[in-house]
Amino acid sequence: MTTQFSPSYTAADAQNQQLAVDPTQMSGLRARMAKDPQGAAKEAASQFEALLMGTMLKTMRQTKFDDEQDSDMDTYRGMLDQQLVQSLSKAGGMGIANLVYQQIAKQQGLDPGADATQLRPASSGPVLASRFSQSSALKAYQAAQAEAATASSSTATPTATVTAGGDSKSFVQGLLPHARQAAAQLGVAPEFVVAHAALESGWGKRAIRNADGSNSHNLFGIKASGDWQGKSTSITTTEYVNGVPQKRVDSFRSYDSYADAFSDYARMLKESPRYQAVLNQGRNVAGFAQGLQNGGYATDPRYARKLVDVAATLAQQSARS
Repeated sequence: MTTQFSPSYTAADAQNQQLAVDPTQMSGLRARMAKDPQGAAKEAASQFEALLMGTMLKTMRQTKFDDEQDSDMDTYRGMLDQQLVQSLSKAGGMGIANLVYQQIAKQQGLDPGADATQLRPASSGPVLASRFSQSSALKAYQAAQAEAATASSSTATPTATVTAGGDSKSFVQGLLPHARQAAAQLGVAPEFVVAHAALESGWGKRAIRNADGSNSHNLFGIKASGDWQGKSTSITTTEYVNGVPQKRVDSFRSYDSYADAFSDYARMLKESPRYQAVLNQGRNVAGFAQGLQNGGYATDPRYARKLVDVAATLAQQSARS
């Protein structure tokens, strides 16, 4: 499991700050086509534009950072790009959604009428010429970056008492009481549980958010699969397929508190046959970490090594304090 947005994105709902494109919503879009053809056509057009903008940003990132292999930094960039797509769409996008909607309406025998102008702000002169001018694109991109930075800082507030902006000491102090309870059930050192939370959440900096930006309290990257009946949120994550990192959208559990999150974490490891090797490792951090990797907790081939390194960092900090 690795780590930072959710249901389908439309021009009318841009302010929701959700995932620009969520493939899981496409079945719902097809069903809506039968009931509300024009509404579904507009949503499909907006989805297409968001997907195109996301692809453009991804290509730009690959060109600029081609020689960098830091998966954690890739996650940060992916989160920023999603926010940029949302902000750009909110500001009017590139005009492509309007063109796509008109084409869909024509093919389906619909009357675009005033709906086309509602999808995107009216443009004087040729749409592509005005939307794709270099100066306009640069201004829109810069404005979107500023808005994305503001949104990121505002949504970081809910975890401030634990992460203190990613400060490791505050992170440990805030979570250690919960970690002790979980560790007692698992038969391992509390520091290992905190280290695991730190690895999965980047010391709280990559904490999973709900669609509305609120705190999911899911510091362990636990997916909402199997028999999970609680709340969930969809985010973009990095998974390794044959050793190659790939981006995908997954559903993750959402909790009301850190206490609930740590309790569920301990229950999952204790009850799952996959993680029995994790239990009762005492202060054997290598055994704890390898048990998680062998059980399939994450697809990163270096996951156990990374967890051991984080635990070592915690031990060094504890020795200095």
